[in-house]
Amino acid sequence: MTDPIERWRVLASGTVQGVGFRPFVYRLAHDEALLGEVSNEGLGASLEIQGPTSALERFVARLRVELPHPGDVERLDVEAMPLDHQARAFVIAPSSEAVGRRLSLAPDLATCAACLAELRDPEDRRYRYPFINCTHCGPRYTITSALPYDRPKTTMAVFPMCANCRSEYDDPLNRRYHAQPIACPECGPAIWCVEAARLNDASALEPPKLAPGDWLRHTEHALQAAQRVLESGGILAVKGLGGFHLAVDARNPDAIARLRQRKHRPTKGLAVMVANLEVARGFGQLDPSAIQSLASSAAPIVLVPKAAGVDPGLAPVSNDIGLMLPYTPLHSMLLEGTLDALVMTSGNRSAEPIATENRVAALELGADAVLLHNREIRVGCDDSVLRWSESGPSLIRRARGFVPSALRAEMLPNRSILALGAHLKVTLATLCRGELAVGRHLGDLDNPAAEDAYLDEIERMLRFGQVEPEAVAVDLHPDLFSTHVAQERFAELPIVRVQHHHAHLASVMVEHGLGLDRRVAGIVLDGLGFGEDGTIWGGEVLVGGYERVERVGHLRPIAQPGGDRAALEPFRMATSLLLAAGLGPEHWRFFDEELAAITALRLVSPLTSSVGRLFDGVAALLGVAPRRQTFEGEAAMALERVADERCSSAYSFPVEAGVIEVREMVQELLRDPDDVSLRAARFHNGLADAFVEVACAAGADVVVLSGGAMVNRLLSRRLGTQLQARGVEAFWPRRLPAGDGGLSAGQAAIASVRLST
Repeated sequence: MTDPIERWRVLASGTVQGVGFRPFVYRLAHDEALLGEVSNEGLGASLEIQGPTSALERFVARLRVELPHPGDVERLDVEAMPLDHQARAFVIAPSSEAVGRRLSLAPDLATCAACLAELRDPEDRRYRYPFINCTHCGPRYTITSALPYDRPKTTMAVFPMCANCRSEYDDPLNRRYHAQPIACPECGPAIWCVEAARLNDASALEPPKLAPGDWLRHTEHALQAAQRVLESGGILAVKGLGGFHLAVDARNPDAIARLRQRKHRPTKGLAVMVANLEVARGFGQLDPSAIQSLASSAAPIVLVPKAAGVDPGLAPVSNDIGLMLPYTPLHSMLLEGTLDALVMTSGNRSAEPIATENRVAALELGADAVLLHNREIRVGCDDSVLRWSESGPSLIRRARGFVPSALRAEMLPNRSILALGAHLKVTLATLCRGELAVGRHLGDLDNPAAEDAYLDEIERMLRFGQVEPEAVAVDLHPDLFSTHVAQERFAELPIVRVQHHHAHLASVMVEHGLGLDRRVAGIVLDGLGFGEDGTIWGGEVLVGGYERVERVGHLRPIAQPGGDRAALEPFRMATSLLLAAGLGPEHWRFFDEELAAITALRLVSPLTSSVGRLFDGVAALLGVAPRRQTFEGEAAMALERVADERCSSAYSFPVEAGVIEVREMVQELLRDPDDVSLRAARFHNGLADAFVEVACAAGADVVVLSGGAMVNRLLSRRLGTQLQARGVEAFWPRRLPAGDGGLSAGQAAIASVRLST
């Protein structure tokens, strides 16, 4: 019996723009002898297919499973349509605008193998061209002004395609069909190097005017000038995909020291870009998981244990080192010279967003030279940072390579929400039409430049997703910049205030697709969050779900002498811990009598249950903390670094009615005659055991774990081991950061539920 002929409309959502989806569909339709068309639209990609029913069914099934990486079809909506009796072929139609669009755009993608082969092929017309790309790689989000993703809406619009590029762009069977950043030496961007003597010369920051055929000589001249700066120990500012890096020779201790001095970064780890995996093994210990992440199209910075003999100046405080592979053609070319490893740290003034403009890089970053190009960066985007542990990957910073990929959230009410994060490691999130979009890492809102970037990002995310929020979610703390923005910018909308640690719990729930009826226990450990009782929380066990939670356990609150200053000066918390344990100055040579006198004054020494402050105090008691921290978590990182991972014994953290006491732990820590490595390990182990005890006593069969302290490999390993031993299912953050970078996702989820109930 002959199949009936039908016509279907198929709406594909997911990562289906900027990944070669339409040419893939075109080839698939021809393979199945179907008629119709495919186009981009704001909601994703729209298809109309006509042919025998069995062929249509095969086409839809193949569409789900055969789309090459990094494309991802998350949802297909299929409906029947009237036949088109005039249809004679399958075509790729122009993109259409649509109301209610999804963020279907792919993130920026590392250079693919095919483009790298062409880059190194003397017979290829793009040989040694620093902007080679195709539908499988290159810039996406960082050059895009609006959706749908088409060249006129990118910063490539100012570069008219030459005849050869246009021919490739228009050919559905070509790898560069509708590759919006397509370019070649004849029609695309160029690089140039400005050395020290001309950094103040405005004309030197303008792109060079090249004679036809002169581009290769000019490119090599710029690269060689940049490499000379690096080889001589200089600091080079390099314009990349999402902004500038400050680069130095990673094997030159003097250059590293100069970079730290210029960037005012005395101890925080510096990321290293290595030419290949062989070079990477000389800097870090790579397991298969780390290799897979390094070589992925996201190309994040991956934190791995340091190899023996690595210059301590690269990561003075941590046992880990951050490595990444070249993810643009320019990076690959820069590492083809005598240098095979470069420090590549974000090019920004201290605490400000990453620089994206040539003038700013030349005048304000303190570099000895700048390697520039004239492809404008529309969206500044830092490198993403990922760390592996026994429980799996953990995103510390989610940005380039991951943003703007969204999470499916059909389990939540169909509400339109804007979530504004809190204060540190801020991200924004929108929830609309079953899609949760978490924006790029913005950093801390503690300076005007960061605040301006934050306001711009609000407008961008609402515009990209065509989101008209019906409510705005903010942190419970009343005095944050983000809260004031909600009150002033969205005064006419309901403002949903979400307790900090509840948002952490909900972010893990929504990431893993847990439904509205799920009851979970959450172990949430971080530095600080405004609590419902007006105190500072940070070591919490919560039970509940999206709508509400109950605080069933926490660390016994202790004084935080001097308020926020205690987060900078660990010795303050050491003094407070001694007092909480009933001990005095005879137990610690840095005991501060003046601080002891103010610990009872709540106006200047608020109570806190923060795990972050507990780590600070213990690190100080053991003598591994700095007098003053130069970055958040420095003391905790030092404590993790010295801990003996082979130690399984633990200090006592007695639990009474859900309250975890620290008194006995402090006393045992100070009586213990063993070396610092064992004492540090016993602290980690005992703390994890106590939180598992409280969480399991709550009776939930699922535990979610979140908060910035979860990036601590030793702590998270012990938590996972203990939960597994008790037969409890545990969920960890994977696609979102465990720290405050994931907070906005939880805020949006909670707000959608509260708005509906």
